[in-house]
Amino acid sequence: MHVFIDTNILLNFFHFTKEDTETLRRVFASHKHGAATVHLTEQVYDEFSRNRENKIKDSLKRFKELKFAAQLPAFMEQYEEYEQILQKSTELQELTKDILKKVDADVVENRLLPDFLIKDFFAKNETIPTTAELYGMAQMRVSLGNPPGKNGSIGDAINWVALLNAVPNGENIHVISEDGDFYSTLDENRPHPFLKDEWRRKKQAEMFVYKNLSSFTKQHFDGVVFSYDYELTEREREILELLSRGESNRSIALSLNISYDTVKQYVRHILNKLNVSSRLNAAMLFIKEQEKHGDKS
Repeated sequence: MHVFIDTNILLNFFHFTKEDTETLRRVFASHKHGAATVHLTEQVYDEFSRNRENKIKDSLKRFKELKFAAQLPAFMEQYEEYEQILQKSTELQELTKDILKKVDADVVENRLLPDFLIKDFFAKNETIPTTAELYGMAQMRVSLGNPPGKNGSIGDAINWVALLNAVPNGENIHVISEDGDFYSTLDENRPHPFLKDEWRRKKQAEMFVYKNLSSFTKQHFDGVVFSYDYELTEREREILELLSRGESNRSIALSLNISYDTVKQYVRHILNKLNVSSRLNAAMLFIKEQEKHGDKS
C-alpha cells in the first residue's frame, strides 16, 4: 500500500483539529512495520517548514480570542454559583497564561509533540528530491492546465509527478489531503477524474483519496495493533511503567535502588525514544499500548 500525506494534513496538528497525534503515530508505525509505504517529498518538507510558524501563529491568535473571563449579569450575584464561576474564570485565565508561556518556548525549540513525530519521521526516512527534471515535468503540467494545482501554483504538481515516478507500476496510491485539487468537483469523496484516469493509464492501478488520517486508518487499519518498537531497554521499560503509575523520580529511584540523577537521565532517554515532550505524554502512550495488548497490570 502506497500512501501520500499532503502538507495540509501535517500542518493541521498545529491548529484546531479533531485529529489526534496518536492517529499520525499509527500511520507512521504502519510504514515502519511494512503495512504501508508513506512517500515523503522534499516539496512537502519544505512547505511544512515554511508554513509551520504561520499555522501556529493563527491558532494562538484564535486561542487568545477565546477570553476565559466570565461576564455575569448583576442579578446573579445572589446565587452561590456566582462566586464559584468567577473563581473558575480566574483560574482558567491563570492556566491560559501558564500554557502560553510553555508553548512560546517549545515553539521556538521545535518541542511540540507533532514536531517530534513529523521531524523524526522525515529524519529517518528518505525523501523524494525536487530535481530539475521533476520540476520541469511539473511546470509542464501547470502550463497545460492539468491538475493538481491552482492559480499557477506548482507545489501539488511537483508532488504528483514525484508519486508517478516513485510508486511502482501496478500499485494503488492512497492520497490523504484536504486540497480540493485531488478531488472531483461533483463529488468531494471521489478522486479527480483526470488524476484517477492518469494513474490507471500510467500505473495500471487505482487512486484513492481521504480528507483526513482518521478516515484512512479506519478503513485500512481499524482494529490493527502496531507495536511501535521503541527499542527501550529492560530498565527503561521498568522506569516507564513506574512513571505511568504516577511515581516521582525520587520514588522510582528508591524502588529500583538507583540514584535520583540516574532516573532523570533514564527519563530523558525515554522521552527522546518515544518522541514525546513530557512525562505525561510518555505515560499516556505506555498505558495505551498496554491496553491494546490486553495488559492492564
